[in-house]
Amino acid sequence: MKRWGLFLLIVGPITALLAFGLTRDPHVLPSVLVGKPAPAFQLHTLDGEPMTLAALTGHPLVINFWATWCGPCLHEHRVFRQAAETFAGTGVRFLGVVYQDSETNVREFLEQFGRPFEVLLDLGSAMAIDYGVGGVPETFFVNAQGIIREKYSGALTMEYLKQQIEGL
Repeated sequence: MKRWGLFLLIVGPITALLAFGLTRDPHVLPSVLVGKPAPAFQLHTLDGEPMTLAALTGHPLVINFWATWCGPCLHEHRVFRQAAETFAGTGVRFLGVVYQDSETNVREFLEQFGRPFEVLLDLGSAMAIDYGVGGVPETFFVNAQGIIREKYSGALTMEYLKQQIEGL
């Protein structure tokens, strides 16, 4: 009888923790930035043009951190191509921030798969650090006032992307 009590004392909490973990969506990772102003950035586009957060004020932003070596990013790239067509002319700006990748790889990738967003080179990962990026793909939804409204980790679906953009 004591063994069963000890067994339940050990296995019970472990089972409860596992059950709780299985009810959580792994793509919804909390960010301390949600509800706060997006961190300022000053990067260059793939074309060499400077780009800052201040220059984008007044536009809802979808900021996607991605890399050519990321398998889920390839799937997500198709979603962004579709979204760029769907939301053309609405004022929504799509930014693809290159995460720990080379400019050469990015150019080859975009030539093969298309360019659905403005590509920003974050060669020193300063922007990724400021935004708390832990891996790719990660996407931030920023309203026209510059406030981060949502963060999503993992490959986006068109349905989720559309829902978040409409909420901006």
